Amino acid sequence: MANLTQRRFEKAKPLLDKYREQLHSTGHTSAEDLEHELRECWGVGYQELKQIIIDLSKRDHYRYLAACYMENSNAPCVIEEFKAVLAAMYGIKSYDHAPDREEKQRAFWQTMLQRDE
Repeated sequence: MANLTQRRFEKAKPLLDKYREQLHSTGHTSAEDLEHELRECWGVGYQELKQIIIDLSKRDHYRYLAACYMENSNAPCVIEEFKAVLAAMYGIKSYDHAPDREEKQRAFWQTMLQRDE
């Protein structure tokens, strides 16, 4: 299983910062482009990238970028591996069974916008 090592992080930091800045300035970034560039940068496949993104979500500075990728990389569905991580970010017990998921998700993203003001 691939993890986000310090070496991987340092190698991809310019890419991560570019996409993070785009997300924070426009409210959106391309999960497809981010995935393509990270896979190329690290020489990993899609399966390995999933755990690396989960690791990235634990870094406060990049948590919204990771969440954006998790929400949009397999649009319109969120893959199983990301559901528990997103549920924790939103403050709900279950991604699939929380009646207030959309409300909590909006509040999560609103927090990002407020932090940037």
